[in-house]
Amino acid sequence: MIKLPSDMDPLAAGLLGAIVPIIKDGQTSVVSAMAGFDLTFSQFRILFVLDSEGSDLAVNELAERISLSLPAAGRAVDSMVKMALVSRREDDTDRRVKRIALTAAGSEALEQIGNARRQATERFVKKLNDEERAALTTVVATLSGLTRKYFANSPWAAGKPNGSTESSQ
Repeated sequence: MIKLPSDMDPLAAGLLGAIVPIIKDGQTSVVSAMAGFDLTFSQFRILFVLDSEGSDLAVNELAERISLSLPAAGRAVDSMVKMALVSRREDDTDRRVKRIALTAAGSEALEQIGNARRQATERFVKKLNDEERAALTTVVATLSGLTRKYFANSPWAAGKPNGSTESSQ
């Protein structure tokens, strides 16, 4: 059980209390999937940022987005290029700048890691009886509408885990 601050909004605390057990149930599988690709957490964050951005980024942009030094980001990218999870190319306008893009293998890694998370959610939903399922369906519809409204510019807001372009429905 997580310890929440006493001054936390009760609704926020209730929401966390509802979703954290599902997230924690999937964490072991998520970490195992990451380990299967021999990814560090920083490398996973690079994949996630590239997927969320939907476009190539310069190494310095990646470093800034994931709060790594430029040399550390460069080493992480070098390793990921060798694993074929990302590609590196010269910028079209400035050959000194190297652009990093997610490869099909990188997208597949994110998909497999996301599958671990989805499986935890499926395990929870399969335990529900018909009445619980109906009640949760109503709540999820409301929550989905609110996330679309308040996170309209986020790639994952419309039910798109890991920023993928396919709906989870």
